[in-house]
Parts: sequence; C-alpha cells; structure tokens
Amino acid sequence: MWDYISGGLTGANRNVVDSHLNYCRECERYRTDVQSLRAGLRHLPGRRVPQTLQSRLFGMARRERSRQLAKQDFSTWRVSTETRIRRFFDNLLKPFAVPAAGGILTSFLCFGVIVNTLHLPPEWDEEMPVGYSTEVMIDELTPFSFKGRDVMVKLTVDAGGRVTNYEPQEINPTPEELREISNLVLYSTFTPATRLGRPVASKRLFSIRHLREKS
Repeated sequence: MWDYISGGLTGANRNVVDSHLNYCRECERYRTDVQSLRAGLRHLPGRRVPQTLQSRLFGMARRERSRQLAKQDFSTWRVSTETRIRRFFDNLLKPFAVPAAGGILTSFLCFGVIVNTLHLPPEWDEEMPVGYSTEVMIDELTPFSFKGRDVMVKLTVDAGGRVTNYEPQEINPTPEELREISNLVLYSTFTPATRLGRPVASKRLFSIRHLREKS
C-alpha cells in the first residue's frame, strides 16, 4: 500500500490494487490511513545536533587523530608532546588569574546595583502598547481527525512551535480518544507565543468541538 500511495506501483500491479480497492472497504480505509500518516509525517520538525555536542565530537576526533599520527612519525610526536607541555603550564597558571577575575566581577556587581537608579521609566501617555506580546496560534492543522467527544486540551508549545505536552481537561478520555487527540495535536504546527518580539514557550487552552448536521 505504501508503494501504491507513493506512486511506486505501475502497470499491472497498480491495476490489480485499483480493482481490489473498488470492492474491499477495509483496504480502502487502510489506504486513507496511510495517506493521512504520510501527510502527518511531512509536518514533523527536523532535529539538529546541538552545537556543544558537535564541538565535543570534533575535539575528540582531533585528539584521536593526533595520537594516531604521533605513533607513525617522530616529528609529529615531538610537536604533540610540546603542545601537551604548553597546555599543562597554561592550566597551571590559570589559578593566578582568579584575583583579577574577582575584581572584574566585583565591578560588574557594583554597577548592577546602581544601574537601576539611572533608569528613567517610559511615558506611555496612558495608551496600551501594541504588539507587546502574542499568544500561541494554530499554523496548520493535521489531516488526522478526532471522532470522540468535545474536549478542552491544554497545550504546552515551546519557542520553536513544537508541542511538548498536552493535557485533556474536564474529561477522562479513553485510550482510543487519547490516541486520536495525540495524533491531532502532535502532527499540527503552531506559531509560538512572543514576548517583546521574541518567541517563548507558553501554554494555552484549545477547544476541540464537532459540528453536527441534521439530515
């Protein structure tokens, strides 16, 4: 079915699946689920390796390469040994820099104590500032649906617009309802809240309601 949805089947194989879907309702429902799942997966956020981890791995790789090269060539071993000796003396002299750093830190603390007295409060002319903050907004809704009861859900959205937690309110959902709520909120995309123009993590209540039409 995955090959069929992605266009990987051609010719006679695709014709066989087409004819089967015309009379098999169970496979037709499965085809709809596969299409919804593919659409939801396209909305998953990409994850990057943290910068600190990259720097740590690069440092480990450089040190390991230096050790390997030192075993092969005497001149390389001599340069590596001199580098380690210089690093040892640099680390040995660092404690003497503590008094100087303490004096600089004391200066910053003293300045921090008096800087608040130099601050002049802004005059708003009795008008509410516009654009001071915004709340979490739905950017794009997932194709997954929720067929259960009307429910209020409290979402926690981080500064990148990703849902980090969700809590149904006022009802105790069944496992099936909880799974559908999870698919609905985790595969949707959100615009994060902002404070002073910067995106921040925030919580907000969202109501999931159903429109019922009379036949």
